Amino acid sequence: MLKSALIVVAVSIAAGATIRAWAFAIFAFLVVAAMGVVILLKGSSLPDAIVSCLQLLVLMEICYLAGLFAFSLWGHIQKRRSRKRNAIADRPHATGKPPHG
Repeated sequence: MLKSALIVVAVSIAAGATIRAWAFAIFAFLVVAAMGVVILLKGSSLPDAIVSCLQLLVLMEICYLAGLFAFSLWGHIQKRRSRKRNAIADRPHATGKPPHG
């Protein structure tokens, strides 16, 4: 179960950077349903399987939001850096001559 949870965490974080929320919701539902079936086939009771699935779903949602926030912040920082570099590069050199025009 731990290996499955780690894989789900990694995929959810990566999904935060690449796919829309509705697509992730469908993906999360399918993953949780499949995990529920696996847990039931291993011989757990239905209430235990439901609790495990809800825990997994909450973990997936938290990781998706963390990935979404982290990659959005990274993009914002990169955009800001690029604006600063362009602003410095576009500044006219002080030569003492009036601009042409």
